[in-house]
Amino acid sequence: MSTKTPFKAIIIGGGPVGLTFAQCFSAAGLDFTLLERRETVTPEEGAGIAISPTTFRIYDQLGLLDAINKIATPIPQKHVMTKDGHRYNSYEFHLRECHGRPMAFVHRHELLTMLHSTLSDDAKSKIQTNKSIASIVSTDHGVEVTCDDGSVISGSIVIGADGVHSKTRRLMNDLSGHEEPVFETTFQGMFGNFPRAANVEEGSQMEPGHDWEVHSDKISSQCFVGRERGWFIIYRPLAPGPTRERKTYTEEDVQAFAKDLIEMDLHLTDKVKFADVFKVVNKAGMTQLQEGAVLKRSFQRIVLAGDACNKITPNVGLGYNNGVVDVVYLTNALKKLVEDAGQTEIRTETIEELFARYQEDRRALSETVDSAARRVIRTVTHSDFVKYVLDRWVNPVLGLDKVYGTKVMGPLLAKQQVLEWLGEKNYLPGKIPWVHRGLVAGEVKA
Repeated sequence: MSTKTPFKAIIIGGGPVGLTFAQCFSAAGLDFTLLERRETVTPEEGAGIAISPTTFRIYDQLGLLDAINKIATPIPQKHVMTKDGHRYNSYEFHLRECHGRPMAFVHRHELLTMLHSTLSDDAKSKIQTNKSIASIVSTDHGVEVTCDDGSVISGSIVIGADGVHSKTRRLMNDLSGHEEPVFETTFQGMFGNFPRAANVEEGSQMEPGHDWEVHSDKISSQCFVGRERGWFIIYRPLAPGPTRERKTYTEEDVQAFAKDLIEMDLHLTDKVKFADVFKVVNKAGMTQLQEGAVLKRSFQRIVLAGDACNKITPNVGLGYNNGVVDVVYLTNALKKLVEDAGQTEIRTETIEELFARYQEDRRALSETVDSAARRVIRTVTHSDFVKYVLDRWVNPVLGLDKVYGTKVMGPLLAKQQVLEWLGEKNYLPGKIPWVHRGLVAGEVKA
């Protein structure tokens, strides 16, 4: 029996998934160091993020339910329009009925601030900013991460939560000799947020709790209305076609895209046009909308989570939430592994087996979410005649979105893990029973 080196995870990336790891590891008693390449983990950038019923359950377990409810707006209503504002489908989302809670929307900066500010002082001290990683060395006994500034951090495992352009993924593949093509981009998106009050006119229906969507030929938009602000994202296919090359958009690109939208007189709601909103936008940007899943999520003591291993377009609102499922799975598995190991060394082979199970067990939901996002973005942009007919005429009559949500996605979401060693004080059941529960009052974990 060899002496056990204290377990410590090195988390790469301080975005929403990385900070959720910090929250869950802190609650689990798992030591960590989080490395973020930027100067802060709460940058004022990005647009909005959807919070699903499964993620609300985790926030409840972590004691964050009140904090998230203060900044998030439930979005139970959906309206679908043509680009000139003609509404042809409106309905209430099925999520509250199925799972007890609706989908909600939150500003990215406010979510990051909430996840960071509610950490203990001890947990905050484990976050290091201005740390861009240069190399990773994995041995039989641990890992060493060297940063561009020359500092070296030692630990037991590395978790790459550093997004779609993951440096961790590139370094991992270099170590393993595995050639993994970068994610493919078929669509680009413009996103932004705006003060809701500046656009409220009598009869405009810009009240909170609504998702307004334009479905049209080669263009689609989503506009989510919160209490104090609204968010928009506009999707369109890349010209001349899909690419694997990375592109960074400039302010000139944003203005050119906006000019196209203004010239086509695009509506964001049935009463409010994109031109009205863009005049008062707080911040707007553009991004590539990559799609895909990696073939290998791990190598030796290195593992990937969130967008670093499974990137979906944001139109179904499950990107961050899919990453939270990664966080919960790994937290549960690592907590059990560390507790079972006691004072013995955790061998690399044991960690590799855990990571292999993680990849296999996460496959069903990841593939379904990826498939749903691909199907939806191509349907709402009417990429062919069949999808146009399905979206414009069949779906409004038959309610196929609800059928798919209740019969396909709903049962999959209901199977997702919670933190099995924490209680759930505000448990809300829906018509689709949750498969997993946290500790019930009075229970003691075996």
